Amino acid sequence: MSFKRKRKVYKLDFEGTEYEGLEAKVRGLTTGEYLEIVSLSAPGTEGDKETEAMLRMFAAHLLSWNLTDEDDEPVPTTYEGVKTNDFVMNMYIINAWTNAIATVPEKTEKKSLSGETAPVELIPTETL
Repeated sequence: MSFKRKRKVYKLDFEGTEYEGLEAKVRGLTTGEYLEIVSLSAPGTEGDKETEAMLRMFAAHLLSWNLTDEDDEPVPTTYEGVKTNDFVMNMYIINAWTNAIATVPEKTEKKSLSGETAPVELIPTETL
């Protein structure tokens, strides 16, 4: 029996920030893509090519958002649409995305199907 991997979709929420109300759904990255985007955004990285590559990667994974322009027209979820945003806004969204990807969710406790947990008894120990 095999397990088919599925690419995770992250719903980014910006509650409590200057971008409150913005919602974006972005596909996850492969490990290789994650390493690439982190290296592109690393401090000390300079150059337009790195920034362009990071924005293109983000746009390629952007599934949807509720973003509209100043004329209330929807901003396309394409590289061209992403380029129309304020640079700081794009970096804020990309940072939220990579943080969501890098956060490992806590394991949820598996519940007993019977509705009860098994009693746990302590095993007495003594020094020999």
